[in-house]
Amino acid sequence: MPLSAIAMDKKVSCKRVRPNARFEDWLLRLCAEAKAKKSHLEPMLKEAAESLGKYPLPLKTASECIILKGFNKKLCLYLERCLTSFNENNFSDYCENRSSEEPSHSGRSSKRSPNLPSQHGTRSSSNSPVSESFPIVSFPGQPDTNVSSRTSNPDSEVSENLQENVSSDSGALSSGNKKKRGKAGTYKPAHRSGSYAILVTLLEHSKQNPPNCSMIKEHLIEKAQIHCEESFVRPKAGSMYTAWSNMSRLLTKGLVTKTRKKNAEYSLTSEGEKLAMELLEASKSIPTVNDIIFNDIPSTSSGISNQVPNTTPKQGPSTTQQQCLIEMQPGDFDIILLIDKNETGGLKKRNDPTIMEFNKYPDLKHDYRSLKVGDFTWIAKHKNHPDQELVLPYVVERKRMDDLAASIKDGRFHEQKFRLRRCGLKNVIYLVEKYDKNKGLGLPLPSLLQALTNTRVQDGFKVRSTNSLNQSVRFLAMMTKRLTIRYGKMTLRNGGEDCDDTHDDMRFGAPQIVKLMTFEYFNKSSAKTKPLTVKDTFIKLLLQLKGVSVEKALAITNRYPTPHSLIVAYYKCDQQEGELLLASLKYGDQTRNIGPALSKSVYHLFSTLNPK
Repeated sequence: MPLSAIAMDKKVSCKRVRPNARFEDWLLRLCAEAKAKKSHLEPMLKEAAESLGKYPLPLKTASECIILKGFNKKLCLYLERCLTSFNENNFSDYCENRSSEEPSHSGRSSKRSPNLPSQHGTRSSSNSPVSESFPIVSFPGQPDTNVSSRTSNPDSEVSENLQENVSSDSGALSSGNKKKRGKAGTYKPAHRSGSYAILVTLLEHSKQNPPNCSMIKEHLIEKAQIHCEESFVRPKAGSMYTAWSNMSRLLTKGLVTKTRKKNAEYSLTSEGEKLAMELLEASKSIPTVNDIIFNDIPSTSSGISNQVPNTTPKQGPSTTQQQCLIEMQPGDFDIILLIDKNETGGLKKRNDPTIMEFNKYPDLKHDYRSLKVGDFTWIAKHKNHPDQELVLPYVVERKRMDDLAASIKDGRFHEQKFRLRRCGLKNVIYLVEKYDKNKGLGLPLPSLLQALTNTRVQDGFKVRSTNSLNQSVRFLAMMTKRLTIRYGKMTLRNGGEDCDDTHDDMRFGAPQIVKLMTFEYFNKSSAKTKPLTVKDTFIKLLLQLKGVSVEKALAITNRYPTPHSLIVAYYKCDQQEGELLLASLKYGDQTRNIGPALSKSVYHLFSTLNPK
């Protein structure tokens, strides 16, 4: 058999021994440097070198290395800079050699094109191709054999900063390349952050008390919360840190001192006092949220005193006072936000998050009461006769997303909406707060959003969404300001159950008279324990049916006030007529029909009963 035939029977494969030799050699040098310095980056660099050695195809650019294990953007950028500098240096050397050879050589040498050297080419016949082909990078601890190229090329510093760059993605810096932290004076916390609030509070305390006077943790948190946007006692959703966590940073930087471990007291150092004064001076030109809402002027100082309105509940007017005419002229009353006590952890609890959030607004007139319906409402309180209180036609029900899911599952959701609809206040606002990225709520998020949509469309409530308790309190503060402007020029009178809110029809600037109910009447009429009429009980019974809203239940009970009257009507009809008896009833402002499906459901519930 011929030799050629034997050769054709065997599969011939060609494989490059080191298709990316130069990249691999540079990585090996970095591994050696990391190993010498005992850097935590050594495993990552070793993994990158091994994966590059196993890759069978040549890589034209360093950015293509990102597909391999152990490589990230910083490492690819480093190799790209090394390759660029290598090509530039080799091209300049080639041009110098070409110009020196042109006068004495001709023919083949003069026809060569100035191609850049490949990754396998070397510049000399040295036994160490890496050292010859990598002239631009010098490593600490190794002799620099090409000082001129290093000084002329800024990329020579890349290898010295590699660990520093890579560490931003992989963790802390190595021991050999740690950045030196700046001095304490160079640290400047953000405005209204936890560190800012602690420093400013300690500075105010030192000015109001004898020198070297310190503060305990509870007192410091209570005062500092006014200056901070985050909570000092409640961590953010999905996090374990509060604004108080910034204290460890201040202690480490030497801005705050801690006197003892148990019942610790904190005070400012000289550096901390200097930084606090700088922060206080810089904040003079930054208006606070309180000044933006209530004063419409920039804040003259960031020191806000902790002024808490009187939280003692006022006794409601007596029955005889309620029957008497109450009239409040413009300027004779204040608009006060009422907060349900159940929204707080207790008024005696010093660091309650809700109370501390409201204390950020010293110009916000608010009071804590026991509200029978809703979580927030507003009253107009006479300045000279504190017992005269009229309720504005606005009520707010606050729900966190997890609480909304729980109220839907246990049935409180529909019951609360029914009581809000029957409380006598026309404007009902559902204030919904997001919670922990709206995950793990107990019900699917689309189901909760659908429930809120039904609340807005079917029940006619206004739905407002916020991201945190801080934003909810800010919304209530802005509402208080708007209602103060809106009702400030009106004459308010008590109208008992008939709350005639007609202030939107302002004509020719004439003083508007608005009839409102008293707070005592509002709270008593909204109580859960009040005796229910047959009609109210019938409405609550109908609300248990699927698809029955408050408006539909009211439309049915307006036509048939009691279950007996509906059963009698069904008794006079055959099955087909009974199933369509309620289909044509109108409900809501758009006067829609209840529909045959719901009418059929109600019929099958009550038609089997005997009217006798």
